Amino acid sequence: MEILTALGVDKTLWIHLVCFFVSYLALSQLIFKPYLRAYEEREKRTVGNEEHAVRLVREAGDLQGQYEQKAKVVNAQIKSAFDASRVDAGKRYESLVLAAREEAQKLLESSRAQLAKEIQSARKALSVEIPAVSSAIASKLAGKDLSQ
Repeated sequence: MEILTALGVDKTLWIHLVCFFVSYLALSQLIFKPYLRAYEEREKRTVGNEEHAVRLVREAGDLQGQYEQKAKVVNAQIKSAFDASRVDAGKRYESLVLAAREEAQKLLESSRAQLAKEIQSARKALSVEIPAVSSAIASKLAGKDLSQ
């Protein structure tokens, strides 16, 4: 005790210690603990939101990959349907052209046959009139009537 008295420590030390502990408890309950809770909550929200954002970005990347795969499948289906339609249209075109050519060939043959018949009938008609026309031409050239 003599050392404490020599150092200038007296009864007020205990009063100061009691005041310190009371003020520490009051500050701890009213300021430090609410501040630490708010800090931890902010930290949890920040870190939690970062983790949530990273997870959402990863999910978005996965969804984009799935979308691209599905888009490739749909594009392949559309291409195959388009190619099948093009092949069918080509076949239909060829069949229509072939039918039109056959029809034109039949029409041409029919026209040729009709023309041949008309030429034949015209020749027959002219062969009957050739002697009369010949005598008329000869009469005109001779200047006399040679029909008798």
